[in-house]
Amino acid sequence: MPEYAVFTELSPASKPMTPGWNRRVFTDTDARNGNAIQCDFATGMVTLAPGAYHITGLSMVAYNTGQELPETATIRAPASAGYCRLRVFDPDVALDPASLRELPNDHPSVICIGSPSTANLVPSLFETFYETDKTARILLEHQSGSKPDQIYLRVFVQNSKWHAFARISIRGL
Repeated sequence: MPEYAVFTELSPASKPMTPGWNRRVFTDTDARNGNAIQCDFATGMVTLAPGAYHITGLSMVAYNTGQELPETATIRAPASAGYCRLRVFDPDVALDPASLRELPNDHPSVICIGSPSTANLVPSLFETFYETDKTARILLEHQSGSKPDQIYLRVFVQNSKWHAFARISIRGL
């Protein structure tokens, strides 16, 4: 039986970005089979049993002034640019999430980076393969520069949590 899981970060509440790297915190399980892939909905950490995995996903952010008309989003030009990255969590490495360069993208713990995106609801997409010989905890992060003014990781509007701002799909190989 194949091992797989899909986790989504919906928007049960609005969540503004902070400068630097912001951890995605998944809120829902869309699909799951087996026990090799687990998600902690309090921290956003995904735990993988030893093995090989195909991982895809997206992460996006949005401008939100609080003055938007119903069923609309603020679009800006030029727009704040950014991207996501997937990395292995190392509890022995204390990082300042506000530092964009403290952990460079070529660090061994970075599994992959996503495509460029903007805060105009343009997602950063990623796809990778990852293999581990021990239990690993991974996390998805997103950055939109050092001054993400009025940029949100999640937007709760119209009394609806059904705004998917991040998703990760993991399949055991």
